[in-house]
Amino acid sequence: MNIKRKTYLIFIALFFMLNIYNTYYLTSVSLNRYIAPFKHTLIGEINAFIGNFAILFLLLIIGMAIFKKAKSRMIYLTSVTFILNIFIFLLGVFTLFFGTAFSVEGLVIFNNPAEGFAASTAREVFHELYYYYRIVVFLPSMILLGLTIWFTRKKYNQVIFKYSLKTYIIGILSVAILLVSSSTIFIYRFIQTLPVESTLPSFATRNYGVYPYYLGELFGIEYTLDLESILDVDSDDDLAAMYGQYNKNQDSYINYFDGQTYSNILTTSQTVEDLYIDSELSTSTTLNGMLENKNLVLIHLESFNYFLIDFMEKETAKGNSDIVEEAYTFLMNMFNESFVFENMYNNVGMGVSSDAELAVLSGINPTGNQTLYWDYDETPYELDTLVSYFNNEGYYTEAIHGDVAEFYNRDVIYEQMYGFDGYYSIDDFVLDGSQLDLGYLYNMEEELFHVSPWISDYELADYTYELGSSLTDPFFLFPITMMGHTPYDFGPYEEDNLYPDYTSVANGDIFGITDRYIKYAPYYSNIIQRFFIGDGNTDQTLDDTVYIFYSDHGSDLKNGDISTIFDTKLDLMQERQMLQQIVSFIYVPSSTTYVDYGDYQLRKGLLTGTQELVRSEIDLYRTIVELFGLDADEDIYFGVNGLSVEPTFALENRVEDVVLDDYIYSMRNANKIYPASQTVDDNIYDYILKYKLLSDYMLTRSDLQNQIKEAINAT
Repeated sequence: MNIKRKTYLIFIALFFMLNIYNTYYLTSVSLNRYIAPFKHTLIGEINAFIGNFAILFLLLIIGMAIFKKAKSRMIYLTSVTFILNIFIFLLGVFTLFFGTAFSVEGLVIFNNPAEGFAASTAREVFHELYYYYRIVVFLPSMILLGLTIWFTRKKYNQVIFKYSLKTYIIGILSVAILLVSSSTIFIYRFIQTLPVESTLPSFATRNYGVYPYYLGELFGIEYTLDLESILDVDSDDDLAAMYGQYNKNQDSYINYFDGQTYSNILTTSQTVEDLYIDSELSTSTTLNGMLENKNLVLIHLESFNYFLIDFMEKETAKGNSDIVEEAYTFLMNMFNESFVFENMYNNVGMGVSSDAELAVLSGINPTGNQTLYWDYDETPYELDTLVSYFNNEGYYTEAIHGDVAEFYNRDVIYEQMYGFDGYYSIDDFVLDGSQLDLGYLYNMEEELFHVSPWISDYELADYTYELGSSLTDPFFLFPITMMGHTPYDFGPYEEDNLYPDYTSVANGDIFGITDRYIKYAPYYSNIIQRFFIGDGNTDQTLDDTVYIFYSDHGSDLKNGDISTIFDTKLDLMQERQMLQQIVSFIYVPSSTTYVDYGDYQLRKGLLTGTQELVRSEIDLYRTIVELFGLDADEDIYFGVNGLSVEPTFALENRVEDVVLDDYIYSMRNANKIYPASQTVDDNIYDYILKYKLLSDYMLTRSDLQNQIKEAINAT
């Protein structure tokens, strides 16, 4: 073999090797810290290699058919490699923000207006190129470009290779055979491993190949699961039996985890030990209807991880910042007067904030790979919701948000699916006098303004108080905060040196995004305070009103900085658990009694205590239904009451992590568990998997929930 042919063949070999290796930046956690991969298996690795090789071989055949000169083919393959490198980089950026592999369904997230996010998102992308060395995904095209230049300088550019038509036909048939066999193995193994549609892209990229899977997506090949077949649903009787196993809206049922009997009627004998119910609120031993006829303000907090409270406690002990100490102290005072969920987790999927709303307002888990709010235009879901229940009770219902009305299709969803009587968004704030360019004056004494592309959450709290004070009918208000949104720009304390021990600008201890997020910690406390204390420490608490706070999801800081700020090396699953744990509490203020906390007063909490057992957003739905005595007798729900001692689990629907009272594990790889000394019982795994499949199946048709209810009620 002469040197020219040998050089050319080395180039071809590198084209395959480098581009196949590059796929591991999407499938290996050692090369991509943002993903939650499936377990590596020999069969999966071989199958993915075959799939990736087949597509690269197809691209080579196309180039060989078009170009005859070796130089032209090398330029072509270098160009193809550069395009593939861009593709790999962009898919990696997707995992940065969403923690899972990209799917076409995920494109709907870009329907949201980008104002306020575009510049900061671009900054984070370029940050990844440099600080996380994502530039390395372009090494294959750089290496091949160098070889192409060297090849040309050696005057090999006239080298010509010719192949017969038979050779091309054999090549194409080989590609077809490889792809068919590889896809058949992939589909079979996927159904046998974890047939959850939201996991399909992650499983496919690792077990079928990045290139064949996304080329199939490009050409519209769908890998839709037949959940009816997987679940073996043939009749309404099957629906009733399957969903009845998980339905907790029953007079009596046995909990799967502890074998104890529970009911949709909660009594004090089955509540947490430190529960306090003031006689002003109730003297009954039954908690159902305890909050009946009271108003409800349900506050949606953006990206408030529970670990921020622990971090503030740690920093307060250091005494480095009065701002942090005052904020932490207020939160502790607020929690003293509240019922606090100390082990609460999100249920979100790709729809993030909108998925959290879905879970809390309907008690249904999102699918994880779709955004129901955007899918509603094609699939107008008919769901039981808190909004419809309160509407039926004669309440006035309104959602309030400081962003544009169409974000997450809320202008359609709030009216048509949920049935809110009103929706007050940024345009309404501006029409009523808010000036975004000047910002919001939140501290008159020091003349401090909060400037951002959105309405300040201080103003959101003020409007909530003004609206509630003006209403004569009972009301359900749903204020949704906006600040504290990734990548955590526009924070009022962004320029303050709150944490001198962790200053990314000074010594690179932590990344800039982490620095901005932890500086939001006192702001979260400030906006909670604003719902109850206005300018001059005036009381801004609404009479006869229950306040329930919950965070939509976590911060997604998967860059290792949580270990840094807590001065300890966290296990991967321990970190994921902290990122999924959110803040939530219930505050039922007295109408007459106040508690003095020095510079301010808070109304005495009529319902206090702590829930240390695992709870998630769908559990809030049931808790509200039962405590307010809402008419849901003929309906179904799957959560447990937040005040009870009934054990349950929390399911995160984006990466399919499951949190139980004793451990967290990944459904994608049950060996990923924390604490490492624990193991997942096969029966528990199967029980939760079936629940996930049934939850997804419920959202395959717009009216399926009604059919399921009818089937259960007919038994």
